[in-house]
Amino acid sequence: MRTTVKFRFVSLLFFVLFAAVASAEGKPNIVIIYADDLGYGDVGCHGATHVQTPNIDHLAKQGRRFTDAHTASAVCTPSRYTLLTGRYPVRRGNLWSPVFLKTPLVIDPARTTIADVAKSAGYDTACIGKWHLGFGTQSPTDWNGLLKPGPLELGFDSYFGLPVVNSHPPFVYVENHRVVGLDKKDPFVYGKKAETRIFNEKFQVGAIGGAQKAHKLFDDELAGTTFAGKATDWIRSKAKSSNPFFLYFAT
Repeated sequence: MRTTVKFRFVSLLFFVLFAAVASAEGKPNIVIIYADDLGYGDVGCHGATHVQTPNIDHLAKQGRRFTDAHTASAVCTPSRYTLLTGRYPVRRGNLWSPVFLKTPLVIDPARTTIADVAKSAGYDTACIGKWHLGFGTQSPTDWNGLLKPGPLELGFDSYFGLPVVNSHPPFVYVENHRVVGLDKKDPFVYGKKAETRIFNEKFQVGAIGGAQKAHKLFDDELAGTTFAGKATDWIRSKAKSSNPFFLYFAT
Protein backbone atom coordinates (compact mmCIF):
# COMPACT_ATOMS: atom_id res chain seq x y z
CA MET A 1 0.00 0.00 0.00
CA ARG A 2 1.26 3.43 -0.88
CA THR A 3 2.34 5.71 1.90
CA THR A 4 0.02 8.68 2.32
CA VAL A 5 1.82 11.99 2.54
CA LYS A 6 0.59 13.86 5.55
CA PHE A 7 2.15 17.26 5.18
CA ARG A 8 -0.23 20.20 5.07
CA PHE A 9 1.31 21.45 1.86
CA VAL A 10 0.32 18.27 0.06
CA SER A 11 -3.20 18.41 1.42
CA LEU A 12 -3.58 21.99 0.23
CA LEU A 13 -2.03 21.35 -3.19
CA PHE A 14 -4.11 18.27 -3.91
CA PHE A 15 -7.27 19.91 -2.58
CA VAL A 16 -6.87 22.93 -4.85
CA LEU A 17 -6.24 20.85 -7.96
CA PHE A 18 -8.95 18.29 -7.38
CA ALA A 19 -11.59 20.23 -5.47
CA ALA A 20 -13.94 19.98 -8.43
CA VAL A 21 -13.71 16.20 -8.44
CA ALA A 22 -16.56 15.95 -5.97
CA SER A 23 -18.76 18.21 -8.05
CA ALA A 24 -21.89 16.62 -9.42
CA GLU A 25 -21.39 18.57 -12.64
CA GLY A 26 -18.35 16.53 -13.60
CA LYS A 27 -14.59 16.61 -13.36
CA PRO A 28 -12.45 19.18 -15.17
CA ASN A 29 -9.48 18.28 -17.33
CA ILE A 30 -6.21 19.42 -15.74
CA VAL A 31 -2.97 20.46 -17.42
CA ILE A 32 0.07 21.55 -15.39
CA ILE A 33 2.68 23.34 -17.50
CA TYR A 34 5.92 23.33 -15.52
CA ALA A 35 8.60 25.50 -17.13
CA ASP A 36 12.28 25.46 -16.28
CA ASP A 37 14.11 28.77 -15.86
CA LEU A 38 11.05 30.87 -16.71
CA GLY A 39 11.13 34.22 -14.97
CA TYR A 40 8.06 35.99 -13.64
CA GLY A 41 8.44 38.76 -16.21
CA ASP A 42 9.10 36.48 -19.18
CA VAL A 43 5.48 36.24 -20.31
CA GLY A 44 3.22 38.94 -21.68
CA CYS A 45 0.53 38.65 -19.03
CA HIS A 46 3.17 39.63 -16.45
CA GLY A 47 4.52 42.55 -18.43
CA ALA A 48 7.05 41.06 -20.86
CA THR A 49 7.62 43.16 -23.99
CA HIS A 50 10.64 41.59 -25.74
CA VAL A 51 9.02 38.19 -26.28
CA GLN A 52 5.43 37.71 -27.41
CA THR A 53 3.47 34.98 -25.58
CA PRO A 54 -0.09 35.33 -26.96
CA ASN A 55 -1.25 31.81 -26.12
CA ILE A 56 -0.12 31.98 -22.49
CA ASP A 57 -1.61 35.47 -22.25
CA HIS A 58 -4.90 34.10 -23.57
CA LEU A 59 -4.91 31.36 -20.93
CA ALA A 60 -4.25 33.96 -18.24
CA LYS A 61 -7.08 36.15 -19.50
CA GLN A 62 -9.52 33.24 -19.51
CA GLY A 63 -8.46 31.87 -16.16
CA ARG A 64 -7.01 33.07 -12.90
CA ARG A 65 -3.62 34.76 -12.67
CA PHE A 66 -1.58 34.50 -9.48
CA THR A 67 0.99 37.18 -8.68
CA ASP A 68 2.51 35.85 -5.45
CA ALA A 69 4.08 32.40 -5.84
CA HIS A 70 6.81 30.50 -4.00
CA THR A 71 8.87 27.41 -4.68
CA ALA A 72 10.65 24.92 -2.47
CA SER A 73 13.78 25.12 -4.62
CA ALA A 74 15.31 27.24 -7.37
CA VAL A 75 16.70 24.31 -9.38
CA CYS A 76 15.32 21.51 -11.52
CA THR A 77 15.16 18.22 -9.65
CA PRO A 78 14.24 19.41 -6.13
CA SER A 79 11.44 21.65 -7.41
CA ARG A 80 9.97 18.83 -9.52
CA TYR A 81 10.20 16.48 -6.57
CA THR A 82 8.17 18.94 -4.52
CA LEU A 83 5.55 19.47 -7.21
CA LEU A 84 4.89 15.75 -7.62
CA THR A 85 5.07 14.71 -3.96
CA GLY A 86 4.14 17.83 -2.02
CA ARG A 87 7.22 17.41 0.19
CA TYR A 88 10.06 19.79 0.83
CA PRO A 89 13.12 18.33 -0.93
CA VAL A 90 15.10 18.56 2.31
CA ARG A 91 12.84 15.86 3.75
CA ARG A 92 14.06 13.54 1.00
CA GLY A 93 17.62 14.06 2.22
CA ASN A 94 20.59 15.04 0.06
CA LEU A 95 18.41 16.47 -2.70
CA TRP A 96 19.88 19.90 -3.23
CA SER A 97 20.82 19.96 -6.90
CA PRO A 98 19.86 18.50 -10.28
CA VAL A 99 20.44 14.78 -10.83
CA PHE A 100 22.39 13.53 -13.82
CA LEU A 101 22.93 10.59 -16.11
CA LYS A 102 23.67 7.91 -13.51
CA THR A 103 21.15 8.78 -10.78
CA PRO A 104 18.37 6.34 -9.80
CA LEU A 105 14.77 7.51 -9.28
CA VAL A 106 14.71 9.97 -6.38
CA ILE A 107 11.01 9.46 -5.55
CA ASP A 108 10.04 6.38 -3.57
CA PRO A 109 7.39 4.52 -5.64
CA ALA A 110 5.56 3.84 -2.38
CA ARG A 111 4.97 7.55 -1.87
CA THR A 112 1.72 9.13 -2.98
CA THR A 113 2.12 11.57 -5.87
CA ILE A 114 -0.19 14.08 -7.47
CA ALA A 115 -0.65 11.62 -10.36
CA ASP A 116 -1.74 8.92 -7.90
CA VAL A 117 -4.38 11.25 -6.53
CA ALA A 118 -5.60 12.00 -10.04
CA LYS A 119 -5.84 8.31 -10.93
CA SER A 120 -7.75 7.56 -7.74
CA ALA A 121 -10.23 10.24 -8.82
CA GLY A 122 -10.79 8.55 -12.18
CA TYR A 123 -8.37 10.56 -14.32
CA ASP A 124 -6.30 9.35 -17.26
CA THR A 125 -2.77 10.58 -16.57
CA ALA A 126 0.31 11.39 -18.63
CA CYS A 127 3.71 12.99 -18.19
CA ILE A 128 5.30 14.61 -21.23
CA GLY A 129 8.57 16.53 -21.37
CA LYS A 130 11.54 16.91 -19.08
CA TRP A 131 11.60 14.30 -16.29
CA HIS A 132 14.90 14.93 -14.47
CA LEU A 133 14.10 12.76 -11.45
CA GLY A 134 16.12 9.67 -12.30
CA PHE A 135 15.18 6.17 -13.42
CA GLY A 136 15.53 2.72 -11.91
CA THR A 137 17.06 1.62 -8.64
CA GLN A 138 20.74 1.22 -9.48
CA SER A 139 23.64 3.56 -10.12
CA PRO A 140 24.76 3.97 -12.80
CA THR A 141 21.44 3.79 -14.62
CA ASP A 142 21.15 0.96 -17.15
CA TRP A 143 19.97 2.83 -20.24
CA ASN A 144 19.95 -0.40 -22.25
CA GLY A 145 17.30 -2.03 -20.07
CA LEU A 146 13.88 -1.25 -18.66
CA LEU A 147 13.89 2.20 -17.08
CA LYS A 148 11.80 1.37 -14.06
CA PRO A 149 10.73 2.45 -11.61
CA GLY A 150 10.02 5.75 -13.33
CA PRO A 151 6.97 7.89 -14.18
CA LEU A 152 4.72 4.87 -14.76
CA GLU A 153 5.40 3.67 -11.21
CA LEU A 154 4.42 7.08 -9.83
CA GLY A 155 0.86 7.25 -11.09
CA PHE A 156 1.28 8.15 -14.76
CA ASP A 157 -0.35 5.97 -17.43
CA SER A 158 2.21 7.03 -20.03
CA TYR A 159 5.40 9.03 -20.42
CA PHE A 160 7.35 10.57 -23.29
CA GLY A 161 10.18 12.95 -22.82
CA LEU A 162 13.71 13.95 -21.99
CA PRO A 163 15.26 11.87 -19.19
CA VAL A 164 17.68 14.49 -17.87
CA VAL A 165 18.11 17.91 -19.55
CA ASN A 166 18.84 18.93 -23.12
CA SER A 167 22.36 20.03 -22.18
CA HIS A 168 23.44 16.77 -20.53
CA PRO A 169 23.60 13.17 -21.72
CA PRO A 170 22.21 10.75 -22.67
CA PHE A 171 20.61 13.09 -25.30
CA VAL A 172 17.76 10.73 -26.17
CA TYR A 173 14.00 10.45 -25.78
CA VAL A 174 12.39 7.97 -23.41
CA GLU A 175 8.90 6.54 -23.89
CA ASN A 176 7.38 4.71 -20.94
CA HIS A 177 10.12 2.28 -19.84
CA ARG A 178 12.57 2.40 -22.76
CA VAL A 179 14.85 4.67 -24.74
CA VAL A 180 13.22 5.49 -28.09
CA GLY A 181 14.98 3.93 -31.08
CA LEU A 182 17.48 1.89 -29.06
CA ASP A 183 19.14 -0.87 -31.11
CA LYS A 184 20.27 -3.83 -28.99
CA LYS A 185 23.14 -4.34 -31.42
CA ASP A 186 24.42 -0.86 -30.63
CA PRO A 187 23.99 -0.42 -26.86
CA PHE A 188 24.91 2.50 -24.64
CA VAL A 189 28.47 2.36 -23.32
CA TYR A 190 29.59 4.56 -20.43
CA GLY A 191 32.73 6.54 -21.15
CA LYS A 192 32.54 6.06 -24.90
CA LYS A 193 32.65 9.09 -27.18
CA ALA A 194 29.33 9.82 -28.86
CA GLU A 195 28.41 12.21 -31.63
CA THR A 196 25.21 14.18 -31.19
CA ARG A 197 23.39 16.99 -32.94
CA ILE A 198 24.63 19.42 -30.33
CA PHE A 199 28.02 19.37 -28.58
CA ASN A 200 30.36 16.50 -27.82
CA GLU A 201 29.33 14.39 -24.84
CA LYS A 202 32.89 13.82 -23.68
CA PHE A 203 32.81 17.25 -22.03
CA GLN A 204 29.66 16.42 -20.09
CA VAL A 205 29.16 14.81 -16.69
CA GLY A 206 29.27 11.01 -17.05
CA ALA A 207 29.70 10.80 -20.83
CA ILE A 208 28.00 7.89 -22.55
CA GLY A 209 28.33 6.68 -26.11
CA GLY A 210 26.92 4.07 -28.44
CA ALA A 211 23.21 3.93 -29.32
CA GLN A 212 23.71 6.10 -32.39
CA LYS A 213 20.20 5.54 -33.75
CA ALA A 214 18.63 6.68 -30.49
CA HIS A 215 20.97 9.68 -30.32
CA LYS A 216 20.14 10.80 -33.84
CA LEU A 217 16.40 10.83 -33.10
CA PHE A 218 17.01 13.55 -30.53
CA ASP A 219 17.32 17.11 -31.79
CA ASP A 220 17.89 19.75 -29.15
CA GLU A 221 16.42 22.54 -31.25
CA LEU A 222 13.22 20.59 -31.91
CA ALA A 223 12.71 19.08 -28.46
CA GLY A 224 10.16 21.68 -27.37
CA THR A 225 8.20 21.32 -30.59
CA THR A 226 8.30 17.54 -30.24
CA PHE A 227 6.92 17.69 -26.71
CA ALA A 228 4.18 20.12 -27.71
CA GLY A 229 3.15 17.81 -30.54
CA LYS A 230 3.08 14.77 -28.26
CA ALA A 231 1.00 16.65 -25.70
CA THR A 232 -1.46 17.85 -28.33
CA ASP A 233 -1.83 14.35 -29.75
CA TRP A 234 -2.40 12.88 -26.30
CA ILE A 235 -5.06 15.46 -25.42
CA ARG A 236 -6.84 14.86 -28.74
CA SER A 237 -6.75 11.11 -28.12
CA LYS A 238 -8.81 11.71 -24.98
CA ALA A 239 -11.56 13.62 -26.78
CA LYS A 240 -13.86 10.61 -26.88
CA SER A 241 -12.87 9.20 -23.51
CA SER A 242 -15.41 9.19 -20.73
CA ASN A 243 -12.62 9.91 -18.24
CA PRO A 244 -11.20 13.35 -17.49
CA PHE A 245 -7.47 13.75 -18.06
CA PHE A 246 -4.51 15.03 -16.07
CA LEU A 247 -1.41 16.07 -18.02
CA TYR A 248 1.88 17.06 -16.42
CA PHE A 249 3.73 18.93 -19.19
CA ALA A 250 7.26 19.76 -18.10
CA THR A 251 10.02 21.61 -19.92
